[in-house]
Amino acid sequence: MGADSTLAPAGATNLTTKDDADILAAWGRRSVASAIYSCLPFSDCPSKEYTPEEAEQVDIMDAAEEAIHEATAITPRGAAIQLWTALSHIEQNKDDEAAINIMDLDWFLMDEERFDWPTRLILAAIKSLRAMGGAA
Repeated sequence: MGADSTLAPAGATNLTTKDDADILAAWGRRSVASAIYSCLPFSDCPSKEYTPEEAEQVDIMDAAEEAIHEATAITPRGAAIQLWTALSHIEQNKDDEAAINIMDLDWFLMDEERFDWPTRLILAAIKSLRAMGGAA
């Protein structure tokens, strides 16, 4: 027939062509706030409260991550964003965070052995989602 089709996730009760707009929007907010946060003067240490500027960005990231967590992804890209979000809580140095913000899988895979097993499992899942399509 020549028509494209998408498999519904297991347990789905209806087929939708809606993308993961809420997840994508939340990821956009999270990524921007993270990038802004990383450019602020460093004062993030356990004995200090966040500066007002830091707190503003952290609040945006927290709300966005909550939305990403609460959503059920229906596309490989949405599921990949959930994995990238999880990865941001495992790998937290500035270089890793910058790569996470732009979903730079190649950056992580160029020397994958430097990461612990949980990170490598997440990277494998992201790689699998990309293989499925949908710009994961």
